[in-house]
Amino acid sequence: MRWTPVSTVGAVSAVDADRLPAARDPEYRCSPWTQSQGVDPIGSAGEFDQLLLVEWALPWPSDVSEIEPLAVAAADPRARVMAVVPHADSMEDGLRRVVHHRRTGTHSFDSVDHRVPVDAIPALLGALLDAPDRPVHDWPSVVGDAPPEVLVCGHGRRDPCCGRWGTLLHVELAARGSDARVWRCSHTGGHRFAPTAITLPDGRAWAYADVALLDCVLARSGDVAAVAAHDRGCTAFDPWAQVVERAQFVEHGWAWLDGEVTSVRTEVASDRGSAIVELGWRLADGRAGRVEAEVAVTRILPVLVCGEPPEAAKKTSPELALVRLDRFDG
Repeated sequence: MRWTPVSTVGAVSAVDADRLPAARDPEYRCSPWTQSQGVDPIGSAGEFDQLLLVEWALPWPSDVSEIEPLAVAAADPRARVMAVVPHADSMEDGLRRVVHHRRTGTHSFDSVDHRVPVDAIPALLGALLDAPDRPVHDWPSVVGDAPPEVLVCGHGRRDPCCGRWGTLLHVELAARGSDARVWRCSHTGGHRFAPTAITLPDGRAWAYADVALLDCVLARSGDVAAVAAHDRGCTAFDPWAQVVERAQFVEHGWAWLDGEVTSVRTEVASDRGSAIVELGWRLADGRAGRVEAEVAVTRILPVLVCGEPPEAAKKTSPELALVRLDRFDG
């Protein structure tokens, strides 16, 4: 089914995210600066096995945990909770869509759409968190399975780069229509790689996203090595394992996304400067294998506050790289 774009409430209202104080230097926007340093984004994806999307009208606070109906679920370590800008149909009848994505494999989620009144959102989120594996299709809130989705971070109050370039990308994607449903979402992490996106059901996070990249990902076509340069990692794994898993993605191509990682073990060095990762896998055609790899921190980079120079940064982030990979037959 082709997803038909509809008007999105507040689609371009994050222009306020571009309102940097005049004294700040546009040269030091976090995303262009990070890209200019040639930073590899791999290992920067969040890790989750449940993702809850809740339609919530703009403006959002800088942290969605400050939205009262979302607060308890947002603090629960069992899931990632994001706000998404409501689609037009939710504004017509007063109901809000809650999309529950539950991991069923390395690159697959079971995804269900619910629609409830605003005051019923906390109870629904709690019920989904308490029974993640329970069949829900007979719940009165269910309206059907969710289609493939693209989440584009346009959380301007969290970061101006996401507010600017993420919002522009969302508008472009939503206007053209595709087989995927496109959401403007709250913070995905990694704003220094804006525009950032998450694709579902494969559950991968993407850096410096554009329409061409996301078209390739959704269609599973094109040069995987070129696509992988934008890969922040598979959300099934910790940062170290994300590096090794991406190497297998490049090695096996798009068929990798139809396979399964059957085992994973990460042993981080005491100084946290490196890790040994063991990863076993099986492809859909029955081929299997195992790798042992060493991943190391190659650089520690500042995470810029947009508009301020690197020396003013309050946070840093490691850049990870694969330094050794040994392959074993299945």
